Amino acid sequence: MTTNGSGHRVDPARTRPALRSIEPTFGAGVLSPAVHEGLNRLGLGLDDVGVVNLVTRAAAMGPVGVDVVLATFYNVNPALVASVIPGSWEKASPDEILTAQREAFSPVLAAAWAPLDPSELAELASLCRTAGEAASTNVEGRALFAGMVSQGWPGEDHLDVWHAAKLLREHRGDGHIAGLVVEGLSGIEVLVIHAAFDGLPGELLARSRHWGDEDWRAAVADLQSRGWLVESEPLTLTEDGRRRRQWIEDRTDELALVAYEPLGPDGVERMIELGEKAVAALGAVGLSSRARRPPPAS
Repeated sequence: MTTNGSGHRVDPARTRPALRSIEPTFGAGVLSPAVHEGLNRLGLGLDDVGVVNLVTRAAAMGPVGVDVVLATFYNVNPALVASVIPGSWEKASPDEILTAQREAFSPVLAAAWAPLDPSELAELASLCRTAGEAASTNVEGRALFAGMVSQGWPGEDHLDVWHAAKLLREHRGDGHIAGLVVEGLSGIEVLVIHAAFDGLPGELLARSRHWGDEDWRAAVADLQSRGWLVESEPLTLTEDGRRRRQWIEDRTDELALVAYEPLGPDGVERMIELGEKAVAALGAVGLSSRARRPPPAS
Protein backbone atom coordinates (compact mmCIF):
# COMPACT_ATOMS: atom_id res chain seq x y z
CA MET A 1 0.00 0.00 0.00
CA THR A 2 1.07 3.60 -0.58
CA THR A 3 0.06 6.92 0.88
CA ASN A 4 -1.44 10.09 -0.51
CA GLY A 5 -0.45 13.59 0.49
CA SER A 6 -2.47 13.37 3.69
CA GLY A 7 -0.66 10.25 4.84
CA HIS A 8 -3.67 7.97 4.35
CA ARG A 9 -2.95 4.53 3.01
CA VAL A 10 -4.57 3.37 -0.22
CA ASP A 11 -5.06 -0.36 -0.65
CA PRO A 12 -4.12 -1.48 -4.20
CA ALA A 13 -6.86 -4.12 -4.03
CA ARG A 14 -9.47 -1.34 -4.03
CA THR A 15 -8.41 -0.11 -7.47
CA ARG A 16 -10.39 -2.83 -9.22
CA PRO A 17 -13.68 -2.14 -7.37
CA ALA A 18 -13.16 1.58 -8.01
CA LEU A 19 -12.87 1.03 -11.74
CA ARG A 20 -15.74 -1.46 -11.81
CA SER A 21 -18.00 1.05 -10.08
CA ILE A 22 -17.93 3.24 -13.21
CA GLU A 23 -16.71 0.86 -15.96
CA PRO A 24 -20.24 -0.04 -17.13
CA THR A 25 -20.50 3.58 -18.28
CA PHE A 26 -17.81 2.74 -20.83
CA GLY A 27 -19.81 -0.34 -21.83
CA ALA A 28 -23.00 1.65 -22.25
CA GLY A 29 -21.20 3.91 -24.72
CA VAL A 30 -20.42 0.85 -26.82
CA LEU A 31 -23.73 -0.99 -26.42
CA SER A 32 -26.13 1.94 -26.89
CA PRO A 33 -28.25 1.60 -30.06
CA ALA A 34 -28.06 5.38 -30.45
CA VAL A 35 -24.28 5.11 -30.73
CA HIS A 36 -24.54 2.39 -33.36
CA GLU A 37 -26.97 4.51 -35.34
CA GLY A 38 -24.71 7.57 -35.07
CA LEU A 39 -21.67 5.64 -36.27
CA ASN A 40 -23.53 4.02 -39.13
CA ARG A 41 -24.69 7.42 -40.37
CA LEU A 42 -21.00 7.87 -41.19
CA GLY A 43 -21.23 4.84 -43.48
CA LEU A 44 -19.26 2.50 -41.21
CA GLY A 45 -21.79 -0.35 -41.42
CA LEU A 46 -21.01 -1.64 -37.93
CA ASP A 47 -23.44 -4.34 -36.80
CA ASP A 48 -21.48 -6.06 -34.04
CA VAL A 49 -20.78 -4.80 -30.49
CA GLY A 50 -17.27 -6.24 -30.62
CA VAL A 51 -16.51 -4.25 -33.76
CA VAL A 52 -17.97 -1.04 -32.28
CA ASN A 53 -15.77 -1.62 -29.23
CA LEU A 54 -12.72 -2.12 -31.43
CA VAL A 55 -13.23 0.84 -33.73
CA THR A 56 -14.22 3.43 -31.10
CA ARG A 57 -11.36 2.53 -28.77
CA ALA A 58 -8.75 2.33 -31.54
CA ALA A 59 -9.92 5.70 -32.91
CA ALA A 60 -8.42 7.42 -29.88
CA MET A 61 -4.96 6.57 -31.28
CA GLY A 62 -5.68 8.07 -34.69
CA PRO A 63 -5.64 6.21 -38.05
CA VAL A 64 -3.37 3.40 -36.85
CA GLY A 65 -2.83 0.14 -38.72
CA VAL A 66 -3.61 -3.49 -37.94
CA ASP A 67 -0.37 -4.23 -36.10
CA VAL A 68 -0.79 -1.33 -33.68
CA VAL A 69 -4.36 -2.38 -32.87
CA LEU A 70 -3.28 -6.00 -32.35
CA ALA A 71 -0.47 -4.90 -30.04
CA THR A 72 -2.64 -2.63 -27.92
CA PHE A 73 -5.82 -4.73 -27.78
CA TYR A 74 -3.76 -7.90 -27.27
CA ASN A 75 -6.47 -10.59 -27.25
CA VAL A 76 -8.54 -9.86 -30.36
CA ASN A 77 -8.51 -12.24 -33.33
CA PRO A 78 -6.23 -10.74 -36.01
CA ALA A 79 -8.80 -11.63 -38.68
CA LEU A 80 -11.37 -9.38 -37.00
CA VAL A 81 -8.95 -6.48 -36.80
CA ALA A 82 -7.97 -6.83 -40.45
CA SER A 83 -11.64 -6.84 -41.45
CA VAL A 84 -12.26 -3.34 -40.06
CA ILE A 85 -8.80 -1.68 -39.84
CA PRO A 86 -7.80 0.42 -41.74
CA GLY A 87 -11.05 0.20 -43.71
CA SER A 88 -12.99 2.13 -41.09
CA TRP A 89 -10.59 5.09 -41.37
CA GLU A 90 -11.26 5.20 -45.11
CA LYS A 91 -14.99 5.72 -44.44
CA ALA A 92 -14.67 8.21 -41.59
CA SER A 93 -11.73 9.78 -39.77
CA PRO A 94 -11.05 8.73 -36.16
CA ASP A 95 -12.05 12.23 -35.00
CA GLU A 96 -15.37 11.96 -36.87
CA ILE A 97 -15.99 8.55 -35.30
CA LEU A 98 -15.31 9.79 -31.76
CA THR A 99 -17.42 12.90 -32.30
CA ALA A 100 -20.33 10.83 -33.60
CA GLN A 101 -20.08 8.48 -30.64
CA ARG A 102 -20.04 11.35 -28.12
CA GLU A 103 -22.88 13.27 -29.77
CA ALA A 104 -25.06 10.16 -29.92
CA PHE A 105 -24.31 9.00 -26.39
CA SER A 106 -24.38 12.30 -24.49
CA PRO A 107 -28.18 12.81 -24.49
CA VAL A 108 -28.75 9.12 -23.76
CA LEU A 109 -26.43 9.22 -20.75
CA ALA A 110 -27.80 12.55 -19.52
CA ALA A 111 -31.36 11.18 -19.63
CA ALA A 112 -30.37 8.01 -17.79
CA TRP A 113 -28.76 10.03 -15.02
CA ALA A 114 -31.45 12.71 -14.79
CA PRO A 115 -32.96 11.06 -11.65
CA LEU A 116 -29.63 11.28 -9.79
CA ASP A 117 -28.95 14.02 -7.27
CA PRO A 118 -27.05 16.63 -9.36
CA SER A 119 -24.71 17.37 -6.46
CA GLU A 120 -23.77 13.68 -6.21
CA LEU A 121 -23.19 13.44 -9.95
CA ALA A 122 -20.96 16.51 -9.73
CA GLU A 123 -19.09 14.93 -6.80
CA LEU A 124 -18.62 11.69 -8.74
CA ALA A 125 -17.36 13.63 -11.75
CA SER A 126 -14.88 15.50 -9.55
CA LEU A 127 -13.55 12.26 -8.04
CA CYS A 128 -13.31 10.71 -11.50
CA ARG A 129 -11.47 13.71 -12.91
CA THR A 130 -8.97 13.59 -10.04
CA ALA A 131 -8.28 9.91 -10.67
CA GLY A 132 -8.16 10.35 -14.44
CA GLU A 133 -5.80 13.31 -14.24
CA ALA A 134 -3.50 11.41 -11.88
CA ALA A 135 -3.47 8.43 -14.24
CA SER A 136 -2.66 10.76 -17.13
CA THR A 137 0.75 11.51 -15.60
CA ASN A 138 1.61 7.83 -16.12
CA VAL A 139 1.48 7.20 -19.88
CA GLU A 140 4.84 5.48 -20.27
CA GLY A 141 4.39 2.12 -22.00
CA ARG A 142 0.59 2.62 -22.23
CA ALA A 143 -0.13 3.34 -25.88
CA LEU A 144 -3.88 2.78 -25.91
CA PHE A 145 -4.28 4.80 -22.73
CA ALA A 146 -2.12 7.61 -24.12
CA GLY A 147 -4.40 7.86 -27.12
CA MET A 148 -7.38 8.28 -24.81
CA VAL A 149 -5.54 10.93 -22.77
CA SER A 150 -5.00 12.94 -25.94
CA GLN A 151 -8.78 13.33 -26.36
CA GLY A 152 -9.12 15.72 -23.40
CA TRP A 153 -11.96 16.16 -20.93
CA PRO A 154 -15.45 16.93 -22.32
CA GLY A 155 -16.22 19.40 -19.49
CA GLU A 156 -19.74 18.21 -18.56
CA ASP A 157 -20.27 16.06 -15.47
CA HIS A 158 -21.97 13.11 -17.17
CA LEU A 159 -19.47 13.05 -20.03
CA ASP A 160 -16.52 13.46 -17.68
CA VAL A 161 -17.58 10.34 -15.77
CA TRP A 162 -17.81 8.49 -19.10
CA HIS A 163 -14.40 9.79 -20.17
CA ALA A 164 -12.90 8.77 -16.83
CA ALA A 165 -14.36 5.28 -17.20
CA LYS A 166 -12.59 4.97 -20.54
CA LEU A 167 -9.35 6.46 -19.24
CA LEU A 168 -9.15 4.34 -16.11
CA ARG A 169 -10.14 1.21 -18.00
CA GLU A 170 -7.36 1.67 -20.56
CA HIS A 171 -4.84 2.65 -17.88
CA ARG A 172 -5.53 -0.53 -15.94
CA GLY A 173 -5.73 -2.59 -19.11
CA ASP A 174 -2.34 -1.45 -20.38
CA GLY A 175 -0.82 -2.28 -16.99
CA HIS A 176 -2.49 -5.69 -17.09
CA ILE A 177 -1.00 -6.36 -20.51
CA ALA A 178 2.47 -5.70 -19.11
CA GLY A 179 1.96 -8.59 -16.71
CA LEU A 180 0.61 -10.83 -19.45
CA VAL A 181 3.68 -10.17 -21.58
CA VAL A 182 5.97 -11.04 -18.67
CA GLU A 183 4.17 -14.37 -18.30
CA GLY A 184 4.46 -15.11 -22.03
CA LEU A 185 0.72 -15.50 -22.67
CA SER A 186 -0.73 -15.05 -26.15
CA GLY A 187 -3.96 -13.16 -26.76
CA ILE A 188 -6.27 -16.16 -26.88
CA GLU A 189 -4.44 -17.82 -24.00
CA VAL A 190 -5.28 -14.79 -21.89
CA LEU A 191 -8.97 -15.45 -22.48
CA VAL A 192 -8.63 -19.14 -21.59
CA ILE A 193 -6.86 -18.25 -18.33
CA HIS A 194 -9.47 -15.57 -17.65
CA ALA A 195 -12.27 -18.13 -18.05
CA ALA A 196 -10.57 -20.60 -15.70
CA PHE A 197 -9.58 -17.99 -13.10
CA ASP A 198 -12.91 -16.16 -12.89
CA GLY A 199 -15.22 -19.07 -13.69
CA LEU A 200 -16.61 -17.41 -16.83
CA PRO A 201 -18.01 -19.25 -19.86
CA GLY A 202 -15.26 -19.79 -22.39
CA GLU A 203 -17.65 -19.58 -25.34
CA LEU A 204 -18.70 -16.07 -24.34
CA LEU A 205 -15.12 -14.88 -23.99
CA ALA A 206 -14.02 -16.46 -27.26
CA ARG A 207 -16.99 -14.98 -29.12
CA SER A 208 -16.38 -11.50 -27.65
CA ARG A 209 -12.99 -11.44 -29.39
CA HIS A 210 -14.05 -13.46 -32.46
CA TRP A 211 -11.98 -16.61 -31.83
CA GLY A 212 -13.15 -19.97 -33.20
CA ASP A 213 -13.52 -23.32 -31.43
CA GLU A 214 -10.39 -24.71 -33.03
CA ASP A 215 -8.31 -21.74 -31.84
CA TRP A 216 -9.72 -22.19 -28.34
CA ARG A 217 -8.97 -25.91 -28.16
CA ALA A 218 -5.41 -25.35 -29.37
CA ALA A 219 -4.83 -22.67 -26.73
CA VAL A 220 -6.22 -24.95 -23.99
CA ALA A 221 -3.92 -27.80 -25.07
CA ASP A 222 -0.88 -25.51 -25.12
CA LEU A 223 -1.62 -24.15 -21.65
CA GLN A 224 -2.06 -27.68 -20.33
CA SER A 225 1.31 -28.68 -21.77
CA ARG A 226 2.94 -25.66 -20.10
CA GLY A 227 1.50 -26.40 -16.68
CA TRP A 228 -1.10 -23.63 -16.46
CA LEU A 229 -4.17 -25.90 -16.68
CA VAL A 230 -4.96 -29.39 -15.45
CA GLU A 231 -5.60 -31.90 -18.21
CA SER A 232 -9.30 -32.37 -17.55
CA GLU A 233 -12.66 -30.63 -17.87
CA PRO A 234 -13.90 -28.14 -16.82
CA LEU A 235 -11.15 -25.57 -17.30
CA THR A 236 -9.15 -25.58 -14.08
CA LEU A 237 -5.90 -23.83 -13.26
CA THR A 238 -3.10 -25.81 -11.67
CA GLU A 239 -1.76 -24.56 -8.36
CA ASP A 240 1.13 -22.91 -10.20
CA GLY A 241 -1.20 -21.50 -12.85
CA ARG A 242 -3.44 -19.93 -10.22
CA ARG A 243 -0.45 -18.48 -8.40
CA ARG A 244 0.90 -16.93 -11.60
CA ARG A 245 -2.50 -15.55 -12.61
CA GLN A 246 -2.97 -14.05 -9.13
CA TRP A 247 0.45 -12.42 -9.44
CA ILE A 248 -0.72 -10.74 -12.67
CA GLU A 249 -3.83 -9.43 -10.92
CA ASP A 250 -1.92 -8.18 -7.88
CA ARG A 251 0.68 -6.48 -10.07
CA THR A 252 -2.11 -4.89 -12.14
CA ASP A 253 -3.59 -3.45 -8.93
CA GLU A 254 -0.24 -2.00 -7.98
CA LEU A 255 0.32 -0.47 -11.42
CA ALA A 256 -3.17 1.10 -11.36
CA LEU A 257 -2.66 2.64 -7.93
CA VAL A 258 -1.18 5.91 -9.18
CA ALA A 259 -4.64 6.95 -10.39
CA TYR A 260 -6.32 6.54 -7.01
CA GLU A 261 -3.63 7.71 -4.59
CA PRO A 262 -4.82 11.35 -4.64
CA LEU A 263 -8.31 10.28 -3.55
CA GLY A 264 -7.17 8.55 -0.38
CA PRO A 265 -9.14 5.55 0.96
CA ASP A 266 -12.20 7.62 1.83
CA GLY A 267 -12.31 9.15 -1.65
CA VAL A 268 -11.97 5.74 -3.28
CA GLU A 269 -14.86 4.36 -1.22
CA ARG A 270 -16.98 7.42 -2.02
CA MET A 271 -16.24 6.97 -5.72
CA ILE A 272 -17.37 3.35 -5.46
CA GLU A 273 -20.55 4.35 -3.62
CA LEU A 274 -21.51 7.06 -6.10
CA GLY A 275 -20.41 5.03 -9.10
CA GLU A 276 -22.65 2.16 -8.10
CA LYS A 277 -25.61 4.56 -7.86
CA ALA A 278 -24.87 5.83 -11.35
CA VAL A 279 -24.56 2.31 -12.75
CA ALA A 280 -27.83 1.31 -11.08
CA ALA A 281 -29.48 4.21 -12.93
CA LEU A 282 -28.03 2.88 -16.18
CA GLY A 283 -29.43 -0.55 -15.37
CA ALA A 284 -32.87 0.94 -14.73
CA VAL A 285 -33.05 2.04 -18.37
CA GLY A 286 -31.38 -1.07 -19.81
CA LEU A 287 -27.97 0.50 -20.39
CA SER A 288 -25.80 -1.34 -17.85
CA SER A 289 -23.23 -3.63 -19.41
CA ARG A 290 -22.24 -5.16 -16.07
CA ALA A 291 -23.55 -8.60 -17.00
CA ARG A 292 -22.01 -8.66 -20.48
CA ARG A 293 -19.02 -6.35 -20.55
CA PRO A 294 -15.98 -7.38 -22.62
CA PRO A 295 -13.22 -9.15 -20.71
CA PRO A 296 -11.15 -6.65 -18.70
CA ALA A 297 -7.83 -8.08 -19.87
CA SER A 298 -7.49 -5.40 -22.55
